[in-house]
Amino acid sequence: MSAAARAKSPRARATIALRLLRTVKDIHNHRPFDDCFEMLDGDDVVAHIIKQAAKDVTIARLLALRGFAYWLEPGYLARMTCAPRSNNVLEAMALQDSTARTYE
Repeated sequence: MSAAARAKSPRARATIALRLLRTVKDIHNHRPFDDCFEMLDGDDVVAHIIKQAAKDVTIARLLALRGFAYWLEPGYLARMTCAPRSNNVLEAMALQDSTARTYE
């Protein structure tokens, strides 16, 4: 189990993701980095990273260097589409299913 899977909060996973961004060369093919965003709160993890980048230009440059500069675009978080926030996977799936039916 990766450190990201054991982390208790989006903020902790954002810290792990930033550490991996600094140390791993091929970040786009790195499973532990992906784990940071796959706990049904990936948008919160990205939000924490964006907040850190706003405070620290080194992080903003690192994001650009690693191919994540689009996270820093104005309105990026508002345009993101993620799964509904829920710690219960079955509840989240049911919510997605009921939402899909309302648009049919």
